[in-house]
Order: sequence, then structure tokens, then C-alpha cells
Amino acid sequence: MLFKSDSPIINTISDAEYLADWPSRYFDIQDINRREACLKQYLKEHPESSEDKRRLALLQTRYGPRAKKDRGDLFVKSFMMIQIAYNNRLSESDFIKREKEIRRDYTDLCVLDCERDALLFKEWENFAGLYLSTCASHEYRSTLFGTITLKDEVVAAKIASEIDTVTRLVPRVFHFEEECRQLREIFVRAYSKALQNGAALWEGYMENHV
Repeated sequence: MLFKSDSPIINTISDAEYLADWPSRYFDIQDINRREACLKQYLKEHPESSEDKRRLALLQTRYGPRAKKDRGDLFVKSFMMIQIAYNNRLSESDFIKREKEIRRDYTDLCVLDCERDALLFKEWENFAGLYLSTCASHEYRSTLFGTITLKDEVVAAKIASEIDTVTRLVPRVFHFEEECRQLREIFVRAYSKALQNGAALWEGYMENHV
């Protein structure tokens, strides 16, 4: 088994119970519209809370400002768009021509042109955990329309490559590796935590990809 098994979080408690222990279970609220509604309710009762104003700003940066049924995760979208752009590059010079587009994706990830604080890091931790959880799906771990399941070591290397691409290889091209350092550290911790022998797998990958 490649991934460590975690018990799924099931939203069976009421909004009042979430609010009574705020914000310790903030990320347990899986429905983003409900998470936002709880956050706004708390702010209504505690309008002086600068931390929760910041939480709301980050939530709306990540998921968009409007509540709707299918509220996409813009962090995930940007992360994937960066990978696609890098993997489809025709040459290094061709890729450099797309700098404006690439920088926009990193801005959407809050890597560039964004205030850095503990709340942003918590949002990144949640994002990294969510991303790693999608990598455990059958769709991610298979090929040829799901008919062939990839070996664990192949999946582990694939995930490591995606993290390394977004947090080191692309930033190195455009000279903002330092701005990506904290996001990289968060993803490496998430990888090490989510996978069996994750730390060793990461080290093994990096030994061959310096």
C-alpha cells in the first residue's frame, strides 16, 4: 500500500458546533459554501476579528468570491496549469515567452504578490493535503483509460515530479525559487506524511533529480 490510510472526515455536526470551537475545525468543513457561511456568521458575531477577515479573503481567493454549486479550487487549477505548461514546452526559450501567463498562475496560488502569514500557510497545508488525497484515486494511479494500474514506485515518482516541477523547476527558470520555498516545504511535508516511507521516497527522487 503506497498511501497511509486516514479516516474520512464526515460532516455530521451542526454549524453551531463548528462555531463553538472556532476555528479549530475550520478545514473539516468540506462544503466550501458551508465553510464560507460559517466564517461569515462568526464574523457577524465577531466583526473585530482581523484573522477571520483574512481567512475570508483567502477562501475567496482560492474558491472565487461567489457561492455556487460547483465551486472550483483555483489553487489546484493553477498547480495543474503550471505542470501542463512546463510539460508541453517546445523549448526553454518557448517556455520563457510564457512568463506573464506563468506568473499569473503563481499569483493565483498566492506565491507571488501576496501577503505571507500563518493563515496562508494553513491554506497551503490544506491544499497540499487535498492534492495528495486526489493522487490516491484510481484515476490518478492508472493509465490506458483505467485498464492498467501503475506500480506504487511509479505513482510515488509521478507525484514527486509534479511537486518538484511547480515548486522548484519552473520557479528556477523565472528566478523566484525563494518565493516558492515555503510552498515547497509544505508539499514535501504533506508528501512525507501521506505516503508510506514518504520521506525516503522523496529523498530517493531528489537524488536522481538535482
